[in-house]
Amino acid sequence: MLGGPDIITFLLLALGGALAVGNIAALINPDGPRRRSPGPPPPPGSTDEPESPQVGRSVVMIVVGTLIVVWAIASLVGG
Repeated sequence: MLGGPDIITFLLLALGGALAVGNIAALINPDGPRRRSPGPPPPPGSTDEPESPQVGRSVVMIVVGTLIVVWAIASLVGG
């Protein structure tokens, strides 16, 4: 039932899943859907150079998101 007593748990499940999956996707494909223009790559430090994700922060966010998902699933199953 949507909007019932478990709505917060479902929202936490969605939030944790988005946090984990989004950071995994950023680590797998750091450029995202952007396409580079033809020609030589931009020099290091220029404003055109895409930033690479910080691996340490991404791993922490993946762990936090996974813990939230596990906790939400346990809350839903446990009643």
